[in-house]
Order: sequence, then structure tokens, then C-alpha cells
Amino acid sequence: MTKKPTPSKKSDRADPKKNKSLAIRNVLRKKPTAKATDIVATVKKEYGHSVNENHVYMVKTKSNMAVDGRPKRVKPTDNGTPMNSAALWVDAIKTARQLLKSTGSVANATALLKAIEG
Repeated sequence: MTKKPTPSKKSDRADPKKNKSLAIRNVLRKKPTAKATDIVATVKKEYGHSVNENHVYMVKTKSNMAVDGRPKRVKPTDNGTPMNSAALWVDAIKTARQLLKSTGSVANATALLKAIEG
């Protein structure tokens, strides 16, 4: 069975006069610190929708879900010397051992590296 062709009219989801959640998001964008009762009144006045405070809270929660406060995973930066072979690792370990011998302790080596890093 084939699908019926959909009419090529504009979607109702893009029109805040027909979409309550979009109307709430538009008002929240204009007044991000407003209380829910103020948002309800503004949506009623500007768009004609009668929404309740719970709907406003739901839209606010959904919009904040992307920004939940958890730290983002940091992608490793390519600093020009990727350690992708065993020979490079062995060379790096030898260099670190030489640094430890010349500075005398791990604390001194760490302080030196921090000073060089900036």
C-alpha cells in the first residue's frame, strides 16, 4: 500500500498561534526570568492560548534538559605529537626518567613542567 501524498502546506508546528509550546518558548526567550503566572498571562495576551503553569514548567524543564549541569566529555586535543606507536611511548618514558634525574624529585619536575607550560 502506498502512502497518501501529504499536502504541501506549512506545518502548524512552526506557527506559535497554533502551537502552545512554541508560544511558551517564544515568551520564555523574551522574558527568561519571569514567573510561570506571568508567562501564562503573556501567552494568553499575545497568542490567545490558555495554558496552565504546569505546561510552562514542562516546557522549561524540556529546554533545560540539554543544559543539565553535568560536565561535558573533553575531547583530546591534537598537540602535534600523537603517541600512536610503542617506540614513541618508550622515548617519552626515557625523557621523563631523564627529567626526574636532573630535577631530583617528582615535585620539582612537576613544578618545572608547570612553569614551562605557562
